[in-house]
Amino acid sequence: YRGLFAAGRAGGCAALEPSHTATSVRVGEGRRAVQDGPFAETREQLGGYYTLDAETEAEALDWAARIPDATGGTVEVRPVMNVGGPAPAPPPQAFTAATHKEYLLLIYAREADWAAMGEAERGALFGRYMQFSKEIRASGHFIAGEPLGPVAKARSVSVDGGRRVVRDGPFAETREQLGGYYRVWAKDLDEAISLAARIPSAEIGTVEVRPVMDTGAYE
Repeated sequence: YRGLFAAGRAGGCAALEPSHTATSVRVGEGRRAVQDGPFAETREQLGGYYTLDAETEAEALDWAARIPDATGGTVEVRPVMNVGGPAPAPPPQAFTAATHKEYLLLIYAREADWAAMGEAERGALFGRYMQFSKEIRASGHFIAGEPLGPVAKARSVSVDGGRRVVRDGPFAETREQLGGYYRVWAKDLDEAISLAARIPSAEIGTVEVRPVMDTGAYE
């Protein structure tokens, strides 16, 4: 992974705590429903992520194949959705690891539901996302966040016996699909859950809350 940073291609990255530490959040009729993980008996579980700048999909796949877990596991490559306009300036760091912990808020929803929305409804939901992002930037909780392209554009990369294997997505018939994420500061799990419940898609899907692993001892 050091080569990724040395090449100036890396954006953000994080390793996640085990899936049994996950918590899911849904909001229905104004009521918040919280459930402890793990949530599905899948052969592999999400263990972390990188964001990177690549000129082509082929370059992104090449970097993915160099991630150690591509050997013995799978790396899924998804394009980040371009929502237009200049990227906001990085927020000032209001919190530190001395008082807060990092959490990844994984946003799951049915892509079919998005596709079925009218233009006005989709625009209203997008506006709510922009407002939420603005608020958590102003409060200092925001670290990073991106919407992802559709699962049909996903690719999986694994390395078997030194040979790279690339498969086209989607890969599993799941009820909801990962559509994006926020990485945030929170003083504890309760605050992270409160932030997750404010994400608009918590009302139409699920937000999974995962603590970010402290990897400082391995650097």
